[in-house]
Amino acid sequence: MAQQITLRARSVVDVLAYIPYRIGYAPTESLVIVARRSNTGTVGLVARVDLSDVKPETADMLAVHIANDRAASAVVALYTEDREEADRALASMTEALHGQAVDVHDAVHVSTAGYVDMHAALAVVRPLSDVTTSVLAAEMVALGVAPASDRAGLLPGEASPEAQATARRAAEKHAAKNVDEQTTHALATWRLALTGLVDGPGIYGELAQMLTHTKVRDAALLSMVPGIDPDTVTQTAAGNAPDDATGRAVAAIADQKVGVQPGDAADAARDLLAQIVAHVPTSAPAWTLWGLVAWWHGNGVAAADALARALEADETYRLALLLNSAVQFGMAPGWVVRERDTK
Repeated sequence: MAQQITLRARSVVDVLAYIPYRIGYAPTESLVIVARRSNTGTVGLVARVDLSDVKPETADMLAVHIANDRAASAVVALYTEDREEADRALASMTEALHGQAVDVHDAVHVSTAGYVDMHAALAVVRPLSDVTTSVLAAEMVALGVAPASDRAGLLPGEASPEAQATARRAAEKHAAKNVDEQTTHALATWRLALTGLVDGPGIYGELAQMLTHTKVRDAALLSMVPGIDPDTVTQTAAGNAPDDATGRAVAAIADQKVGVQPGDAADAARDLLAQIVAHVPTSAPAWTLWGLVAWWHGNGVAAADALARALEADETYRLALLLNSAVQFGMAPGWVVRERDTK
């Protein structure tokens, strides 16, 4: 199940401890902005950008997102070994935030040597152990939340070359069938694989090929969404989707008013899709659906990277292009937006 942890910014150490858990990995060569809400002091939007990309126009865009999150102030963390680069990025970000009437409450330079308050007249380097042994870090561990060691760890790893070769042969064999044969049993195979009754490289290769059919992909998507009945999923896989089926599914994921958290079905689909992309790394449909589920869980960074993989495989893949636009614009799934607005 998805979980958004609410944090009251008790100290800058708490914020630094929270950042890897919120974005999913320990950032490097990055600028991270953490919004602090005006009425409660709780942490709102957290945004990360590569340090090299911090230009005036980028800073302005981030500042608008932070202001739109009802932030009164923000914490800016600069992760780099280069203090001059950190100073440059902070100056650009501070100007943009002030332009949106958002105060920079704290600015911290984080390097392997430790962390430094960039607003202090005397630069005292404090140990990173303050962060890793903080109360909040312990709370995250108690909740069973663990960030990846780096950004690459957010995505599924690849299967062995032998397993990929087996999956590729299975996909090619399935693609050689006529279209009806390719799709007739696709939903049944998807459902069996979700339960673990069938698995292995051959199954993952077949599923990768099956997902190239839009009606099969859409049925797989609908099967993840709470409130979509199985008959609707079956009709979609057969090419007879009810007119409002896709709209209801999209609303359940993206709409602030009716959006729901991903449940067990989405979690099972995420695990199965991870196996498919591990065995068929060129599957644009599987990467797209995995990215959608990651975004639905509130992990925009993993979603962006997965959609980039989808577009590497097929730069014209329409669903990936649409989702990527939403992710790059900073949109959050409906349930996340609703929870933010009630805090």
